[in-house]
Amino acid sequence: MFRPTISRTLITLRNNQLRTYADQPKKMTDKAAEAFKEAGQAFKSDGSIGSNFNADGAVGSKAQAVGGPFSADGAIGKQFTDEGAIGGTGQAAAEQVEQAGKEGEKKV
Repeated sequence: MFRPTISRTLITLRNNQLRTYADQPKKMTDKAAEAFKEAGQAFKSDGSIGSNFNADGAVGSKAQAVGGPFSADGAIGKQFTDEGAIGGTGQAAAEQVEQAGKEGEKKV
């Protein structure tokens, strides 16, 4: 009985280009590393998400308008700055995620 064998390197022909699937893991790892870096950057205090919590951002400006303890130097508001308990934790987490993305690029 005839049994076909499967090659470990799969080859496809798409749009007249020869591609091996051995190239795919590096591309996927690069994409994942880039996604981690972008996510980390977004949550930093100057990123697209983190900047909303600054005194002039979408969320922070509302707290500034209320004033008192919600202003950037108030008892509650200062916790959301990048040196505060909440903002500082977010900043540290964002830096760790960004660093994980950089480490992922180095390993491949």
